[in-house]
Amino acid sequence: MNLVRLTRLLASLIVFSFVACTPTPSVRWIEGAPGEDGKAVHCIEIIGRMPAEWTVWFSMFPQGVKATNGSDASLEEYQANLHRIVSDGPVSGDTVRVWYRSSPLKRHSWAPEGFVLQTPGGQKPLKVSYEFLPLESDGDKWFEWNAAHAASPDVSASMIIPVPKCSEAPAHVRGWYRLTVSEDGVNVEADDPDGCYYAELTLGQLRANYGGTLPPMVVEDWPDYEYRGFMLDVSRNFTSKDNVLQLIDVLSRYKLNVLHLHLADDEGWRLEIDGIPELTSCGAFHSLDFSKHLQPSYDGCADPSAPALSNGYYSKADFIEILRYAADHHMRVIPEFDTPGHSRAAIKSMQAYERRTGDASMRLQDPADDSKYYTAQGYTDNVMSVELESVYTFISHLFDSVSALYEEAGVEMPCIHIGGDEVPRGAWHGRDLHEYFLGRVAQIALDKGIKISGWQEIASCKDPEVSKLLRSVAFTTNVWLTAWGGENLPYEVADKGFPAVHSDVQYTYADQAYSSNKQELAHSWAGYIDDTRSFRMPLREHPGIIGVQGQIWTETVRSFDDLCYDIFPKMLGVFERAWNRSARCTENEFYSVIVAREMPWWAERGIAFHIPQPGLRVVDGQPVTNSAIPGASVKVSKDGERWSARASYLGRTSVSTTAR
Repeated sequence: MNLVRLTRLLASLIVFSFVACTPTPSVRWIEGAPGEDGKAVHCIEIIGRMPAEWTVWFSMFPQGVKATNGSDASLEEYQANLHRIVSDGPVSGDTVRVWYRSSPLKRHSWAPEGFVLQTPGGQKPLKVSYEFLPLESDGDKWFEWNAAHAASPDVSASMIIPVPKCSEAPAHVRGWYRLTVSEDGVNVEADDPDGCYYAELTLGQLRANYGGTLPPMVVEDWPDYEYRGFMLDVSRNFTSKDNVLQLIDVLSRYKLNVLHLHLADDEGWRLEIDGIPELTSCGAFHSLDFSKHLQPSYDGCADPSAPALSNGYYSKADFIEILRYAADHHMRVIPEFDTPGHSRAAIKSMQAYERRTGDASMRLQDPADDSKYYTAQGYTDNVMSVELESVYTFISHLFDSVSALYEEAGVEMPCIHIGGDEVPRGAWHGRDLHEYFLGRVAQIALDKGIKISGWQEIASCKDPEVSKLLRSVAFTTNVWLTAWGGENLPYEVADKGFPAVHSDVQYTYADQAYSSNKQELAHSWAGYIDDTRSFRMPLREHPGIIGVQGQIWTETVRSFDDLCYDIFPKMLGVFERAWNRSARCTENEFYSVIVAREMPWWAERGIAFHIPQPGLRVVDGQPVTNSAIPGASVKVSKDGERWSARASYLGRTSVSTTAR
């Protein structure tokens, strides 16, 4: 054995000895308080013996972090939410400390997660503990909210969501039905299968409310909007087929007729496509081997075999089952593949496809494209090179493959949603090629007899010919950026001749947190959406507004319970207003129905939901609480001068309310 081989053997034995014999380190994350400049200094402690060569990877929303002086290692944003800590050399002691300056923590779900230790011998996930600052006092705020929204324990048995109109309908409205209950029984009238289905839904809810026996009544009802949808993002974090079917069961109760599945984005491609196995073998899984899988995503999972929500996809059989199940519930499924931005999963998958096959005919990004850009999510490589003819070969193949799945399922395909949103400045070296791309895709759709949908950006074309072509194939346009003075944007889009769907961020985004409480999940960049805010969505009649849609983006979702918690009851106001443009009940009546009827129904089916925090005040040294939910129990505890309280109802528990 020569000296080189002996040296290598000894090195490998040392690495093996470290991996096999040394306890795995752990991580402690410590929240820093905001300073006078509005910034905070947080701390990451890696506790335990570290080898000579190591890197610790973790996930955190990009914030421009930088390790401060005195840290034991370097910290850097690798790309988007993926960060890493790299050794600067030997560290005395068994703890590596990294202090970094950043924004104050907005919510606990925004803290770093998914820590993975990578060494020459392999990788290991690290356990993490958190030291959060005390919650801000919010007891008075919730005391007032609960007093104003207190649900009545006595709810009319005829009140359901969406509330039936019980008035004479205009002619020829799809989904119209009439129920006539008399001594002779129940007579159902409807002009189409949808109306028959909605009549059965209403009849079942009324029978449950009345205890089985209905008094004489006439219920005539119909939807004000032909499109009543919900978008589920399964790209950022995946939702299994079985959970999608369960969600369809729940959504159909509220007479929704569209399930919009966001199947492809930067963080995942979630549908099996004929002839391109890399779209799922690479694009649906995450690891630190960037040649085989996508980089770790929002949960930080770096193990492609782990049962994490960042991993997974629908086989063709899965998707066909979803299509048929939705059709049985009178819901259409709109598949979305976001293009030409938000396309990193597709781009990386097709690079893997080209490496395997040598086939560049469906290449999505030009290797010579050195455009410099930085997306809202922190990516620098997620935009298709739309001047490549291969991009349109790929899209044509995709359209054919997806259409074939609908044909096999025996279900009509309403459209294919192409996204079309948020192309960052600097892409394509600053040239405006967005309209060129949209025009090419619209022509492909027209040639194939396919309708397409997109986000509001597709309606901003200045070229009259491209705009005309898009309108000719447009199924829907989701108008989302209605905040900060954009309230009229849906109507402006409709005035241009695009069929517009209200997807208003301040009312219909289930991923906006219920409140400012740091224990709540989700985002808050567009504000907060509490249990009833969406009920107050401003809507007015316009012939070009065809519908209303709720949506959930899943960056902060880590389980199906998290998903449902963010949706229910936050989105019920959206579902009510999608059926009834003008509210058919008061806000308090609406909330009373949610508490008395919907929460028990969800609980029976194991569907997670949110309940409001209890109000909490300290009067003469003693805590006083209230709840908007009759029958909720409130548990109070004390830590020094700080009181905290949680409310529980039907097995669900609120986040903590605090007061001094």
